[in-house]
Amino acid sequence: MKSFSIDCELEYDVLQQTLFLFNIAVPPAPGQRVRCETIALEPAAQFDEFCDATGANRLLRVNVEPGHFSIRYLAAVDLDAPAIDPSADRTPLAVLPPDVIPYVLASRYCEAEALFALACDAFGSIAPGYAQVEAVCRWIRDNIAYRVGTSSPVTTARDVLANRAGICRDFAHLAIALCRALNIPARFVTGYTRYEDPPQDFHAVFEAYLGGRWQLFDPTELAPIDSIVRIGTGRDAADVAFATLFGTARLRRLSPLVEPSDNTAQLVRLQTPTSGVLLAA
Repeated sequence: MKSFSIDCELEYDVLQQTLFLFNIAVPPAPGQRVRCETIALEPAAQFDEFCDATGANRLLRVNVEPGHFSIRYLAAVDLDAPAIDPSADRTPLAVLPPDVIPYVLASRYCEAEALFALACDAFGSIAPGYAQVEAVCRWIRDNIAYRVGTSSPVTTARDVLANRAGICRDFAHLAIALCRALNIPARFVTGYTRYEDPPQDFHAVFEAYLGGRWQLFDPTELAPIDSIVRIGTGRDAADVAFATLFGTARLRRLSPLVEPSDNTAQLVRLQTPTSGVLLAA
């Protein structure tokens, strides 16, 4: 078991009254436990919390008046090592659980049908299952450059393939699309993790349904999978944006920080005057 301290702060310039839906709180999930947590808004405002239809994502809803606004989430989390089964086979479509079936279908950012030919050519000769998914991850690392600034919030898996470059979100989308093209259910996962380069940000990885359960993969290899604290789970990034807003606001600063802790139920403040990514002066 590993323990982590999380200190996530987002700052906005709100130009008109705006309703925010935040997906930054750590949800209860197999293998992770929230020991304690707190949410602070500046200026103070009422908010409500609820889970989405899948029950996998915790959403915070707040209505904000014009001006400077920030939300800060602190948590102490215990994380078990994820179970890895390299011998896991692909589960036949005919016996997939009903709640898994949506993750074998194409979605907004993962056009599985458009990548079918590539998936068959590159991975069709590999035994269906864990080995295929690992081969997908290796192929992406070998053929797609990790390069900040080469994609946008509307970049799809097919765009990443054409551009041959992207960031963690793009790597995950491409891996998901290729897995689905191979009839392997796959889903998008966002999380907190720590890495030195690129600058600290939310991380995106994916899970594949193999041998009757979900297994976690990181095609970027930016962080060990046993050090990723899950935030959101969905078909692709459209389901798990860290912030969705209805109104007009500009993100000024993004600072999702995480550090290993000493296994105590204590909140640790990690923010400093220079931490995070300053997006607007």
